[in-house]
Amino acid sequence: MKIDARTIEAVNALIRLFLVRVDELHTGLFFAVIPLFVIVVGAAALAVVVIAAAVFLVTGALGVILMARRGISAAAARSAATPAVNAP
Repeated sequence: MKIDARTIEAVNALIRLFLVRVDELHTGLFFAVIPLFVIVVGAAALAVVVIAAAVFLVTGALGVILMARRGISAAAARSAATPAVNAP
């Protein structure tokens, strides 16, 4: 996923604007909001990682199931086939 410099600058400007507004309200509030902000952003990042891992595991499980079905079908077709008779 490509993120261009303009997007990064816009996000940084939005964060700075938010933190400046909080600092203007009360200086002590600034130190209370920063850890909460970090926790919320970290939780969101962790949620994205967990969702990606779940999708990866589900696709892997589906792949294993499809390969097993293919093997079972091949084995069933081979056992149902009429055996070749060796003529003397």
